Amino acid sequence: IKETVQPHEILLVVDAMTGQEAANLTLTFHEQIGITGAILTKLDGDSRGGAALSVRRISGQPIKFVGVGEKVEALQPFYPERMASRILGMGDVLTLVEKAQEEIDIGDAEKLQEKMLTAKFDFSDFMKQMRLLKSMGSLGGLMKMIPGMGKLSGDQLQQGETKLKQSEAMISSMTQEERRNPDLLASSPSRRRRIANGSGYTERDVGNLVSEFTKMRSLMQQMGQGGMGMPGMGMPGMGGMFGGGMGGNRPQPGWRGGPSKKKKKAKKKKGFGQL
Repeated sequence: IKETVQPHEILLVVDAMTGQEAANLTLTFHEQIGITGAILTKLDGDSRGGAALSVRRISGQPIKFVGVGEKVEALQPFYPERMASRILGMGDVLTLVEKAQEEIDIGDAEKLQEKMLTAKFDFSDFMKQMRLLKSMGSLGGLMKMIPGMGKLSGDQLQQGETKLKQSEAMISSMTQEERRNPDLLASSPSRRRRIANGSGYTERDVGNLVSEFTKMRSLMQQMGQGGMGMPGMGMPGMGGMFGGGMGGNRPQPGWRGGPSKKKKKAKKKKGFGQL
């Protein structure tokens, strides 16, 4: 076929998940056919992309594209310095920013930020945020671009994907009024029970989601007033997404399925212990 067609490019598609096997594949294919470049796929999986080093060293040809998903849009140009950062577990912030710029409308982002900082953020906004996250690629691929998050295992990433799907299913079972006013769910066990039945999850799961959402909204309001750090990237469930229960927190005290707690008065300390 090569002799008949005389192609300008011969690109070898290499699965990044194969590890050392990628080296053997490249060696055989290059000796028999001769390649002009390679495409490294499945970089949204567990692999950091170490196969890129093997392909380049054995064939002497460049890697031209990388695949981070199943759609055509997931095929991206290859940048050596970004791949080096990913292999070292330092993330790929530049690619993450480019993805965000492609998918996020600046006007919508500013409106969303204003709602979050004034505690007007509701479940409808949260649903939009989740769908935006999906449009940017798989959760695993996005996490790898964030410095320090590249060490998450495949099981942890899968758990995160599952929790997002759970949240979306439960919000889809809410009425428009409940989405706009999450406090209705905090005060109504019957509403939480109906949502649990409609989504296929437990009342406790719904309670955890609402509890985490309420906590997140309160923290965001405090950020707007005085400025403080907040785990979980501003999304309910993200703080505990890769471990622990639904939403990463227990239901609020007094909720069905959650323990009732009373605040204990703090004892005053004497001497050097009190600052």
